[in-house]
Amino acid sequence: MSTRTIILLIFSAGIFVFSSSAQVKNEITRASNQSMYLNRKLIKKSHLILKTFDHLAFETYTPKKINFRVISPSGAIIHEALIKKAKMRWEFDAIDSGNYLIEIENLSFLFKAKVDQIITLNRFPFQIGAPKDSIPFSQAIARTQSIIAEGVFQINRFNDKNLNIGSLEKGDTLLFTMNKVTKRTPPMEIVNGSKELLFASRKSKNTVEAIIPVLSQDSFQITMISKAWLGQENKFRIDRITPFKHVVDTNLIPKPILYDTIPIDFLDTTIYLGAVRDYTNSNSEKFTFNFQADTSIAFWSVVFGTGAQYESIMESLEESMAIDSLADGMLYTDVLKNYVLGDPMGLAFKKDQTLVSEQTTRGQNITLASKSVEKTKGMRNLNYDNVSIVPSSKIASKVQFKSGINFALMDDLCCDHFLFFKNEDKNLGKKVYVKVLLFRIKKKQDI
Repeated sequence: MSTRTIILLIFSAGIFVFSSSAQVKNEITRASNQSMYLNRKLIKKSHLILKTFDHLAFETYTPKKINFRVISPSGAIIHEALIKKAKMRWEFDAIDSGNYLIEIENLSFLFKAKVDQIITLNRFPFQIGAPKDSIPFSQAIARTQSIIAEGVFQINRFNDKNLNIGSLEKGDTLLFTMNKVTKRTPPMEIVNGSKELLFASRKSKNTVEAIIPVLSQDSFQITMISKAWLGQENKFRIDRITPFKHVVDTNLIPKPILYDTIPIDFLDTTIYLGAVRDYTNSNSEKFTFNFQADTSIAFWSVVFGTGAQYESIMESLEESMAIDSLADGMLYTDVLKNYVLGDPMGLAFKKDQTLVSEQTTRGQNITLASKSVEKTKGMRNLNYDNVSIVPSSKIASKVQFKSGINFALMDDLCCDHFLFFKNEDKNLGKKVYVKVLLFRIKKKQDI
């Protein structure tokens, strides 16, 4: 097994180990190995679909002379380099999301150019499945490996072989192996549904192996190119490896009892805070809450945060929570009521609106205490990603932290609770997320 294959296996193993939660910040999410010959004066073009803050590293080697350039989604050249009989490494962080164009140009009029390139992508945070400590109704799903396709084939000159694979899920790994039966294995390429070039190899006497992590639901095309007049015979195998992860099992969610609460969305918003030097958009915002006049509210909760990690975790929770149709015909689709309370569908109240500890129809004991959280005592202000968050004293006394998200569970309806957000970054605007759930008592006559 080659050194390059061993490196790729290590990358893949890292993904399997850490896939049940957001990956480590410096962990490589995907490595694309590309080995090719470029015809004289040829410009090889490929694409990369990137998200804001993705970190890319290009390691390029050639014994000839080539031009290497990267072009942004807006068409601007963000990097160009002349590589002459050397190895060059270049790294950058994506500022804009979108389709980046990669060009490698053979500058020779007479000769082909041999090029080896490894492109490593670090996407942080990269979450697979539900965070283990976020939802009390999750279960672990073990890693599996299955064969998608295998066989022996022969290709002749001008008769390329195409294999279409899909659809694979986020977190899966595509493992492709090819061995020669006669002569050498042909040159080949693997692209995904977005036409990103994820693997390329020259003809070889050795086993060809490609390990490709799947970053989102995707399909793939494997193309093998033969230039042999008498044909080449090869043996291949394609495996799908699923990751170890946690998923929500709605069967674990307890059924509601007679006296219960109904979670109501009061506020669900995303606001933009301008940079300090932005004279058009304000760099601060204040939210004020007062529910004293509404006697039907038993308690309320506020969830807030900022930054890419918060957004990724919330997306993962939404993806993981399936709609559950309960015995009384109501649909509970909001992940946050489970996230904040543990299992709020089992909370019960007396007629005077005081909380009682009873059992659900599944026999589980319910209390108001949240599960698997870290209470933050004495906290008065927070700072994430250069955004200062100042809660009122009563919210601050209730703030809890779980899986990268701040929330407060409030039984005090009076008076002016508030959250104040201020962007202290001089150059970059920030997004702030705020959600408020009201938990109303279900009246007996309404049941």
